[in-house]
Amino acid sequence: MSNQKPQKSFTLSPMPKIGSLIRSHFFSGMLVALPFAVIFWMATYILNTLWNLHKILPIEWQPEFWLADPTQAYLFNALIVVGLSLVLVLLVSALGWVSTQYLGRKFLHFLSEVIQHIPVLRSVHSALDQLLRTLASGGGQQFNRVVYVEYPRKGVWVIAFVTGPVRGGQLPPHHVNVYVPTTPNPTSGFHLMVHESEIKESGMKVEEAFKTILSLGIAQSSEKLPS
Repeated sequence: MSNQKPQKSFTLSPMPKIGSLIRSHFFSGMLVALPFAVIFWMATYILNTLWNLHKILPIEWQPEFWLADPTQAYLFNALIVVGLSLVLVLLVSALGWVSTQYLGRKFLHFLSEVIQHIPVLRSVHSALDQLLRTLASGGGQQFNRVVYVEYPRKGVWVIAFVTGPVRGGQLPPHHVNVYVPTTPNPTSGFHLMVHESEIKESGMKVEEAFKTILSLGIAQSSEKLPS
């Protein structure tokens, strides 16, 4: 008998008509393209800024002035960009180290308090800060399990994060605290106290769960939904 596993066959669904393609898939395509577009824009903007940084120097200090060969001037400028990129990486790393120190934490807390008084920036800063803290270090210690919970009614399942057992109060034993995030902003949501028998394990990591939530379910994990 052969031990070879049967190969899976992949078939492509037929391409829909242009009108149907735009109506049904434009928004999902935007959600897929947007993260790549933002990363590409940020990388291009930073590199372009570093490349043109030498133009703020006096003309006699610019490579084009004292290097007759344009190729040499181009290579010299490329070396400057590489050097500045390394310096930028070191500065960001140093900022991460400072943020772990007492005075650094105090300064960042003061800066956050200032931003909280600016109407538009406070919403963006708060959402990004909470989300990045959650995703840091493998999802952090506050979310130790990703589960499915029937909410807001039976037969409707949502992704939830177990934050710990319920302690004290008048509830029977074996209840856990779960956080049900909203879509597409997972920094807002609901706190529920649910019995262990009422939740089902998802088998997902925290990063996979957030990817599903932020993409409105388009970038969904391959894990099976509860039956």
